[in-house]
Amino acid sequence: MDALLKKMIFDEKATVSDAIECCLHGSKKVAFCVDRKGKFLGLLTEGDLLRLFKTGVKLTDKAVNHINRNPIMASEELSISEAKKMLGSRIQIIPRVDAKGRLVGYVDMTSYEYGFITIKNKTVMILGLGYVGLTLGLVMADSGYAVKGFDVNKGLMAKLKRKEPPFYENGLQDLLDDHIDKRFKLVDSPEGNAAEVFIITVGTPIDKETKEPKMDMIRGAAKTVGKMLSKDNIVILRSTVMIGTTRNVVIPELEKASGMKAGKDFFVAFCFERTAEGRALKELRVLPQIIGGYDEKSCEIASRLFNEYTPTIIKVDSVETAELCKLMDNCYRDVRFAFANQLATLAEKIGLNIHKAIDAVNLNYQRNSIPKPSPGVGGPCLTKDPYILNKVFRLCGMDADLLLSARKINETSVKVIPSRCDKILRGSGKTLKGARVFVVGFAFKGEPETSDLRDSTTLWFLESLRKYTKDISGYDPVVTSAEIKNLGIKAVGIEDGFRNADAVFIMNNHRSYLHWNIEKLVVKMNKPAIFFDSWYVFAERNMAQYKDIIYTSIGIG
Repeated sequence: MDALLKKMIFDEKATVSDAIECCLHGSKKVAFCVDRKGKFLGLLTEGDLLRLFKTGVKLTDKAVNHINRNPIMASEELSISEAKKMLGSRIQIIPRVDAKGRLVGYVDMTSYEYGFITIKNKTVMILGLGYVGLTLGLVMADSGYAVKGFDVNKGLMAKLKRKEPPFYENGLQDLLDDHIDKRFKLVDSPEGNAAEVFIITVGTPIDKETKEPKMDMIRGAAKTVGKMLSKDNIVILRSTVMIGTTRNVVIPELEKASGMKAGKDFFVAFCFERTAEGRALKELRVLPQIIGGYDEKSCEIASRLFNEYTPTIIKVDSVETAELCKLMDNCYRDVRFAFANQLATLAEKIGLNIHKAIDAVNLNYQRNSIPKPSPGVGGPCLTKDPYILNKVFRLCGMDADLLLSARKINETSVKVIPSRCDKILRGSGKTLKGARVFVVGFAFKGEPETSDLRDSTTLWFLESLRKYTKDISGYDPVVTSAEIKNLGIKAVGIEDGFRNADAVFIMNNHRSYLHWNIEKLVVKMNKPAIFFDSWYVFAERNMAQYKDIIYTSIGIG
């Protein structure tokens, strides 16, 4: 029996006051009376209760003495569509009973057999309000859904209640102002907050030592949702998971906690996010949404849900296919970037410029789309998803050498930058040892802009840099000074950072750097000095003209 129906039921010993509570908590303005074996005895509607008070009935009276014992009922075997034909202006809800007369459910105008007919009238509960959950919830609220949101992080919840963005995202503040405490309600606990659509967006981190995916948060969220499930609800998993997680982990937890069966009593789909941080609020409305349903009904309901705000729905044939699609998205990109980063190390060794070579082979040649090299590849997704997919390969008795090699290249390439620059500086009679260093760009990427420091390659770079010097200052156009200070780095302005610096490192590609008066800045450095432009941002500025300023980048020998 589903959670909502349980709230609507009272027994033969219940008082009129108890019946009122059932009527209110169930949100359907009706309460059902059953005996100790669950056999349906009758019902009380909100109208019935109002009429009782007019006749002087007391709250302490037994409710069973006042129930309607002869309401219209529908057999469990009768289809929803047939049962709904019995509804009308006077009869708005019909109890459903099994062959033994036991209450098993009800039918009203929102009941369905094949997807939500009035999908936007359904309340959405999102578990996990990080980057994925918060941006989704706000876009859904902006599209007309009633959304409830919960996260176990109390600090995050407190920020959101104050309408403070927990991270930088273009347009985020406007949506927080428009919808928090209105269409988007923040709840202190998911339990007791009814919903018809549950979306799980909790994180799926990997163990830093073993590189094994952790499933605790997914299991916990599934158990929580399972306790809240009502008949005909849909549960959507949006987190990145191993192939098989929806079917073999989430659904069993939902069924165990709810006592119901997936595909019969409730629906399940895997519908992953694929937005880029910095432009998520825009991309959610335009990117195709891939949907893998547990069954055909699950797929149809999920499609209607997402089709309210994004125009393109792509249905795949199973939840497992959708899970694979998510991992393919990110792992493919990681491998592409690793290809460029490995070529960059070769170019450095043999004295070539990989940037010019890539430009040459890509120009007017549509079969090529080779990316430019970067100071490693970090961020919250690409650093873990290859390990998640590798785990699937291992469970199948296979190796994923390509994925692991690519990840190794992307993790190690940034860590060798300090040693390379120290070698270059020594050629000019200086060293990185004890040098004054200015680091620019702490977010894991600069374009599109974000404030996200999670698994930023700059943090890996700092680990290596600190072996040479502790005199490090830093700047980021989006990350706050407080966050930079928390990393043990002195937060400074741009000019102060360049002043008397022996080395400057540009670690991400924020577009604002292009507006710098670089000619005015580099002359402030303590020459001879090295200006390491990881993203080759200033390649067009003729940096060779500045005497005693060594300008170099990744992939330049």
